[in-house]
Amino acid sequence: MDEAQELKSLKKALSALAFMNQVGKSTVSSLASAISVPRTTAFRILETFVSEGYIVRIPNSRVYRLTSQVLKLSSGFQEDSLLVEVATPLLNKLGKEVGWSISLCTPSASVMILRFTTNFDATMVFDRFSVGHRVPMLHATTGFCFLALCSEDERRAILDLARASKDPREQIAHDPDQLEGILARVRERGFSRIEHPQYREGNVGVPVTIYGRVVGGIVMRYIKSGMQLEKMLRYYVPLLKEVSCEIQLECEERLNDRAGRSAMAMNETMIELQDRDVLDLPEDRKRDRKKYGSPVSSSLKPRQRRAFRR
Repeated sequence: MDEAQELKSLKKALSALAFMNQVGKSTVSSLASAISVPRTTAFRILETFVSEGYIVRIPNSRVYRLTSQVLKLSSGFQEDSLLVEVATPLLNKLGKEVGWSISLCTPSASVMILRFTTNFDATMVFDRFSVGHRVPMLHATTGFCFLALCSEDERRAILDLARASKDPREQIAHDPDQLEGILARVRERGFSRIEHPQYREGNVGVPVTIYGRVVGGIVMRYIKSGMQLEKMLRYYVPLLKEVSCEIQLECEERLNDRAGRSAMAMNETMIELQDRDVLDLPEDRKRDRKKYGSPVSSSLKPRQRRAFRR
């Protein structure tokens, strides 16, 4: 984007929010120093966020902190979005290293959807597919990876959809013994390989899991006439598994960090509400609350207090 079209004030506000998200609490001076703006600008930014409920000033101090309201900013950022964000640089790097097309696919009903691909950067590829391309799960390498590791309920629902389909590419759904044999091999070896006779390209893929739950798969497309099976098994498959593991660890780390910030924000909000409740009380009530606890529950008899807590 042309620099003249950018909203500099918005960029400063986003920088401030990113800094607050990183440190949790800050004064006007600390924020001004961190994002290189005058103190007056930092103050206006903080007070704007305060007015919108994203930041609160801690009573009787110069410190500002985030509120749980900021969690709404990430509510539209789904697991699939995180998966694509984490996988993109890793798959780009892998694609340059191996020269073949590398793609990430995620499930939707009974199909696998192409979420990222190096198709248009790879030189050794015949057919190029764009992001959003859909393939029946029972016709996709990553589809077999998903079916092999998903829950029984998910697998049953997907296969019911496939059996009801008239797509010839899903006919294996009517042969449960053959299908279970394929899925058992995927579970045993940790990868899936498909070479349909009607295509010049073959596919080898591995599942991607987060917290032990399969969420998609990585697939490498290759020209069948130019691929040696031994090299695939000894070189390419371990590379795919390694990248899948890197994606898993990075996604879990980010999700853990987000969950930690969420819990911390909620905890601090509760503490703030309790403190505010005490500050609003007269001095004699403050002393009573400190000595006897909550004015509501402390006025009840033991049996009533237990009922109140329930």
